[in-house]
Amino acid sequence: MKNTQNELVETPTTVETQNVEVKVLGRPSDPTSKRQQILAKREAAKAEGTFRKGRPIVGTSKRQEVLAQRKAKIEMNGELRRGRPSVETSERQLKLKAKADKLASGIEIKRGRPKAETVSVEVLTSDLVELERGESVEVEAEVVVEKVKSKRSKK
Repeated sequence: MKNTQNELVETPTTVETQNVEVKVLGRPSDPTSKRQQILAKREAAKAEGTFRKGRPIVGTSKRQEVLAQRKAKIEMNGELRRGRPSVETSERQLKLKAKADKLASGIEIKRGRPKAETVSVEVLTSDLVELERGESVEVEAEVVVEKVKSKRSKK
């Protein structure tokens, strides 16, 4: 089956109309068949921008009511909170609020375990005096503080 179409060819000085033959591939189809009519409606809807795939929307369904309520809440409040509401006076929420306040004020929050510190004492004087309970003696000493990684004990 051969179709003929008129095609405009522009030249710098004149406009001419020519007949051009277009060869259609595949087997011929009947434009009055049910399938061809559906395809033609689909193409027309795509051109208009009204074509929708999938299941049609039922306006009276429960899901559409929920969506309408959600849309109304967003229009009223400007936001939609999802999930289970939190109790503002719970222990966890109070901790989270305190942490947020510290961060907002610029206080550095340390994370993780503190590093273990070891203290070694060297006695400078060689005079060691035996003490009875309750007595105090001043001893001259040099204290060196070193930070050492703590080893976890396996249980």
